[in-house]
Order: sequence, then structure tokens, then C-alpha cells
Amino acid sequence: MADNKNTNPFIEYEFVYNWWRFLGEKEEVEIYAVKENNKITAFFPFQIKRKWFGSLLHFLALGDANYMDIVVRNRDKDRLIMFVFDSLIKQKKHIVFSLHGLLESLGTSDKLSNYLKARSLKEKYRSIVTPYIDLQNLSYDEYMNTRKKLHGLDRREKKLRLLGEVRLEISPAAQMERIFDVHKKRWEKKNDTSGFSSDRKKAFFRYLAEQSNGEFGVRLTSLSLEDEIIAFTYGFSCRERYLDYVLGHDPDFDVYSPGRVLVKEKIKKSITDGFQKLDMSIGYEPYKFDWNTDIDYTRKTIFSTNTLRTKIYRNFLWAKEYFISNIRKHYSLVSFRRNTLGKIQYYLRNEEKVNRKIYTWYKKVQPLVYERKQYYIAKLSDLKIEMNCNFQNISSESVLNISGNRNEILQKIFNGYKGYYNTEIQKAFWINENLIRLDDMEIVINLKKKSVYIRDWENEDLEKIISFVQIKYHPQHIFIHINKYDKGKVEKLKSIGFQFTEMFSYSRIFGKRKIKAVELI
Repeated sequence: MADNKNTNPFIEYEFVYNWWRFLGEKEEVEIYAVKENNKITAFFPFQIKRKWFGSLLHFLALGDANYMDIVVRNRDKDRLIMFVFDSLIKQKKHIVFSLHGLLESLGTSDKLSNYLKARSLKEKYRSIVTPYIDLQNLSYDEYMNTRKKLHGLDRREKKLRLLGEVRLEISPAAQMERIFDVHKKRWEKKNDTSGFSSDRKKAFFRYLAEQSNGEFGVRLTSLSLEDEIIAFTYGFSCRERYLDYVLGHDPDFDVYSPGRVLVKEKIKKSITDGFQKLDMSIGYEPYKFDWNTDIDYTRKTIFSTNTLRTKIYRNFLWAKEYFISNIRKHYSLVSFRRNTLGKIQYYLRNEEKVNRKIYTWYKKVQPLVYERKQYYIAKLSDLKIEMNCNFQNISSESVLNISGNRNEILQKIFNGYKGYYNTEIQKAFWINENLIRLDDMEIVINLKKKSVYIRDWENEDLEKIISFVQIKYHPQHIFIHINKYDKGKVEKLKSIGFQFTEMFSYSRIFGKRKIKAVELI
């Protein structure tokens, strides 16, 4: 492949041989070699399946190799396509070909189409978009200036760095278990078809990561916060091309977008390392179109011999591929399949959690039909409570060391809260000096100077919290929000001296929202 300056990692010897060795042992692999003048001039890497109509032949590593092709010098491609497919059709009267992963820019798909026209064989194909970044003609500063504010990337990255030291690292193969753990956590409740962290495929991907010789290689790139990997890419380098094969991040850090931060740093690193193209792989995921500069297309071609049985199966595959390719163009449907159906499958696999989650889902769906809430905003200005009390600050280090779900805590830190607790971090109360946020109403109120807002105070003695806040922040005003119908807490606030300044009413009927604010003083 050096003669063609091949940049497709999936047809390099290291990938094909090791895929066959680790994953293809029980598959019916048929790699056809063309020999001319006692010299092998081409390989056609196929797998074959026996069907009721005859044989279904597809390229090697279906489901694992995003791209596939024949291994032949460009100058011989037309001639050897004709020779090999003529030979296969002559040997196998009833055969259907379903050939995936043909990058249109490499020309094989067009040459195959020319052959089929010459033989009067009908072909249908579907193309899926393949975004990439042309690093060779990229001015990094100019490119990044148009993207650094996209999705609040700058702001999210700054807040992530406030949690601790953030590092981009080229990780050794010894880190593979940590990479698998992050991937598994990321996709545990999603419909992941790659199987990257499945027991069956771990050995294969780990072995490839341990190989570093030649033009083909695996690059493990990780984004670490302190000593914890929070995002990674498992990618293939092949000559001047780098291909992002798997990208994942720890879902606890969703709000910080560590995957986007990693992609940003990865682009800069790829330019430094001399790559000419950063391939984002096939698919319509929105993040790919946030970063790409160009697009290619990857084709799946289906054709057959002209027997009745093969025509029936070929037409079925054509219809199936038409349906799937149109679904893929609508990312909302892909997201539903991946995320919503993935969650259903996860909870069905964990039967003891099913009843609890059905109730939780009911509580989420029911408000779409009808929901009504009313909250008071309460203000305390006469600050005279003085008690000896100590609360511990929730530091970045303490959050990172929590073994359970950190997502909600990290979300609050991202939103500008400072947390304090007595015995358990999960029972913390939170202080915001800039905003009052009523998350379930999507209401944000700016605070004036010398004011603080307290939330989640129910877990501690409110008088102690107020005393602590007085000493720590020296505010002139303290704000709290409370459910109007929680009579006990309403009376509690009144007894301390809080005044109710505003009331927010929120209703939703069949998805139509209505918010009303009333000043009380």
C-alpha cells in the first residue's frame, strides 16, 4: 500500500491480519489474491455468508472497519476489478454483493460502477457523509476564532480548568483499561453498536494499541483532569491521515463539554505532528459539522447476478438500505434510537430498577400533559442571627474523589454555585452571589451586589446556614425560593424574618408553557 500512499488504516496489513486473528476466526473470510507472472498484484478482502438464495459477499470487518477497499495499485484497478468480479460471478451463479465503506474520493466506487454498466448489472448505492478537517490548508488561529465561542466552548473550558489541572496527553497502551471504563460508563445507558468496550473486542483494540511500528498506528489521546481521564479518542494514524475511530467522555462532566475541549486540543496537536487530514469518520453527528472544513462521502454498493432468487434478495437489501440511510440523515431519530431506546434496554437488563424508573419516567412525562407550580422568592434583610457553626467547603478535589454520581454537583459548580456541607457532600447547601435560578421553570434572576441566594438548605438547620453565610459573605440581603404550598417551610421563613417579594406561577398544558410573575411588596 506504500506505492499508492494509502491513508485508509482498515486495509493495512496490521488491521486486516489482527482483525482476522482476534475477531474473524469464526467468520467465513475469503481474501482473494491476484497473481500475475508469479507476483501477487492485488488482494480483495471479502467475507461470505451462505443464504437461502446462494451467497452474500461483503467486505471484511463489516461493523468494525468504517472504510474498506481492494488492495491494488491504482493503475491496475480497472483491469483487476473486471477480472476478479467476472471470476466470482462465473464461479457462483447465485451471489449478492453488499460492499460497504468505499470512500468516493478514492475512485474505487466509480470504477466498480463502470464495470457493472459494462456487464449490464444493476447497482444501487447509498452514500453517507464523511466530514473531515483539511489540516494542510488550515490556519489554526483563524479557524479557531470562528469556533471558540461555539456552544460556549471558551466558557466551558475555563470552568473546567477551575476544577483542576487539565492536560492533553498521548496515552500509552497501558491506559487502555481506563479508556474502556470511560467508554463503558459513557455508553452504558445508550445503544452503542460499536462494541468497543465489549469483552469480545477488548483484546483486539488493546493489541492494536500496543503496536507502534510502520505507517499504521493507534493513537490514544486523553484529556485528564488532575489524574482522572475524563475524555479520550482512540484513533488510527495512517501516513498523513489521522482518523478518530472512537471518541468518548465521562458523562459526569457533560456540562463542561470535555469531548469538545479534547477535539479542539487534538486538532492543534495533529497539525503539530504533521498530519494533513483529520478524519472525523462517517456520520451526521452535529459536533462533526461544528469542526469540519470539508466533506467526503462513503458509499455502500449493492448488486447481484441476474437470477430470480438473487434479484429478490438484492431488492430487499436495496429497500432496507434506503430506509436506514434516510433515518441516518435525521439526527433526532438516531438520537432517539441511541439514547431513549438505550435507556429502556439498560433498565430492562437491570430488572430491580424497572419499577422505580417507570415511576420516574411517569413523573417526567406527566408534566408534558399538565403541570402547575408556584414559588415564592423570599428575602431576609435584617441579619441578626449569630451562632457558632462550621461547614466544609466543597473543593474540586473532594468532588473528583466522590465515588457515586457527581453529575448534579458538577452541574451546580458549573452554574456558579459554591457548596458547603456538614457531614455528607450529597446533603450540601449551595450559595450563588450572582443569580437566582429556578431550574424547573427556566427562570434566572440577576442579584444586586451584597446579595446571596441559598438553595438546597432543607438538609441543614436554616438558622445555622444563615449565620454561616453572614460571617462568610457579609451580605446585606439573603434570598431563598420556596414552594408556595409547603406551608411548614413558609411559616419557618416567616418566623426567621423573611419577606416574600415575588411569586412565580408556572403552568404547562400539553406542552404549552405559561409563566406569570407577581410582585408582592
